[in-house]
Amino acid sequence: MNRPIPEVENLPSWKLRLLETIQNTAADHAKAARHGFPDHEPHDGGGDIKVQTWRTHLLVLRADLHEIELRARGVGVPSAAIEAAREAGEWGQRWGDSVHSPPVMRHGEEPVRAHMVSGIAADVWQLEHMAMIRVAHETRCHDRRFPHDPRAVEQFDRNMAALWQRAAAVAQVIELTGTEARELWGRDRHGWQQLGEVTVGSYSDTELYERWRTHTWRGLEHNARRGTDNLGVPAGTDLAGPRPPSPPILIEHATEALSMQSAGRRADSQVEAALANTPEPTWTEEPGPDPNPTREAGHGVDRDL
Repeated sequence: MNRPIPEVENLPSWKLRLLETIQNTAADHAKAARHGFPDHEPHDGGGDIKVQTWRTHLLVLRADLHEIELRARGVGVPSAAIEAAREAGEWGQRWGDSVHSPPVMRHGEEPVRAHMVSGIAADVWQLEHMAMIRVAHETRCHDRRFPHDPRAVEQFDRNMAALWQRAAAVAQVIELTGTEARELWGRDRHGWQQLGEVTVGSYSDTELYERWRTHTWRGLEHNARRGTDNLGVPAGTDLAGPRPPSPPILIEHATEALSMQSAGRRADSQVEAALANTPEPTWTEEPGPDPNPTREAGHGVDRDL
């Protein structure tokens, strides 16, 4: 960051790391765009492989930046901080180049534990995002525009279960505090509605299907279960301490949030339709004077009563 942003002062470390990643990814894109264009050698002839490789690299960096910004907005990082981090990166500054970039490690924070908290945050984000995607996919694909794949649906659910197990296991191992738990998954009703607007509310049908299909990859379950095994927490262990909401509860929250948004859009459409069909005034003269001038405007009650 190249200017002070008051909103970042009280952010937990895992949110500061999101801002760090945004700025550094934007800086990588700026560097590749300005200094990475390939030289044309005589043996290149009319081929454009070098240019296409350069462009592909830029597209990947842009996609990475979009995804990390999406996550940052989805977990409530202030927009001003996100924009400031991206802007500084676009000027080629990396996180820490300016005195206005706060350290991503809070005073007294243990590095390994902080890394594990960030891992929980990543899993919780993915779980919440997947809950939204699952509900929206079921809602939009009732017309079977995209192929129905029962095995993929089952794998999607297994992936959510494995991610939840890993997040809950890590929370137990590091003895996550109640305050940390509230920061990680204490999303209220407004927070769920905001998540829906930031994510599936902005996805086209094609993008939604692409994201849903991505989350049916069996490798997600494999990696999550391997991570849980590496913690030494056997499968089926009764986990103690703060735990993220289970996948069924997350799906319930997502369903409620998207239902409220849908109802709100229908209400807005009805209001717009009513306003569009409002008949024009039928009077031909200006309204006459108020026959009762002692009545207060807007209240409909006489002063003398």
